[in-house]
Amino acid sequence: MDPQQVNIQSVEVLERTRAAFVRCREELGLAVAEADSEVDRLVMWLQNDRMMYWRVRINRLREDLNNARSALFRKETVTSSKDSKPSTVDERKTLARVKAMLEDAERRAVRTKSWAQHFPREQALFKGATSMIASMHERELPAAILALGRMVVAIQRYVRDEPLDVSKMFEVELAAATQATNMKRAVDSAPPDGSIQDSSAQSKQEPLP
Repeated sequence: MDPQQVNIQSVEVLERTRAAFVRCREELGLAVAEADSEVDRLVMWLQNDRMMYWRVRINRLREDLNNARSALFRKETVTSSKDSKPSTVDERKTLARVKAMLEDAERRAVRTKSWAQHFPREQALFKGATSMIASMHERELPAAILALGRMVVAIQRYVRDEPLDVSKMFEVELAAATQATNMKRAVDSAPPDGSIQDSSAQSKQEPLP
């Protein structure tokens, strides 16, 4: 085959490849957004929810410990009619159990505080590691999609022996850019529960009595 010639088997292959790139970009964008959201929620959970949980639990266990000590003290100071002291086995077991629970809660609170202080660094490392994926989503894939679109238009016109229509290429680029913008808006404006109702379906609903 002449090296100056191009062996084009099917333009549909390029079209399918472009469609696959579009789907890949959509799924990649959603995956990165979900991962970032999960990491952000984990940081908030550690710094706010867990820290507050252990603080409240420790305060409650300290109250329980004081109550257990008071109960043991009262039992030790009580004397029966036969001048014998009642058994304090149950009170001592309760005191030991509450003390162990308090020590465990304090250890967990220290570990939680350590994670809450250090996890933002891990969060930054994660975002840095995914920056290449974000770059692919924002630049490389859109460029490839546009290039394939221009290629398909040019080859189709070449096969039909038509002059190259630059405006058609611009239409392809505009359609791809519009699609990307609409996808981003849909992700940003999606309700928390992820439900999106069709406006036409809403207009057909009958008013409640």
